[in-house]
Amino acid sequence: MLADPRHSVVVILNPSWATADAPEQDAETLNLPLLEAGCRLLGVTPLALGDCRPQTSATGMPQVLQMLPLDGHLPWKDELFVQRMTQDDLRFLYLAGAWLEEDVLITALEGAARGYDIRLLSDLSAVRRESERKPMFDRLVLHGMLVTTVRQTLLEWAVCLGDSGVMGEIRQLLK
Repeated sequence: MLADPRHSVVVILNPSWATADAPEQDAETLNLPLLEAGCRLLGVTPLALGDCRPQTSATGMPQVLQMLPLDGHLPWKDELFVQRMTQDDLRFLYLAGAWLEEDVLITALEGAARGYDIRLLSDLSAVRRESERKPMFDRLVLHGMLVTTVRQTLLEWAVCLGDSGVMGEIRQLLK
């Protein structure tokens, strides 16, 4: 099933890890700018929770991330986050950030329990120990969650919209 960007939200937990010598070097230099550009084009506003510092995007434009001053460890316990999630008929929850085997896992499991279709952006997620990555993905899949990438997500959203102009612009971003 294709996810509709009009009913999708991207939540990045503790995004400052990307600038803190994390092993996932492509996250800040390639994947986050690609996500920002695609979200700007498709009208999706990603949320950043937890450890995050406002900055400009790699393109020099104001960052598209909406920073929410919340604890990135247990967002479902925060009323502001729950209200934000329920206000816009959101069904697809794309998760990324740090730490995959901790904060992202718990947020994903709680989101699935609340009825959201969970997708994990693997290329924007950091682990404390690389040996934790595959077991984490396996566990998410056992719970019916999908593991995807920023590139796959942007293409899926463009196809779902069925707009050839948007599709062309997304394809240009992906080159």
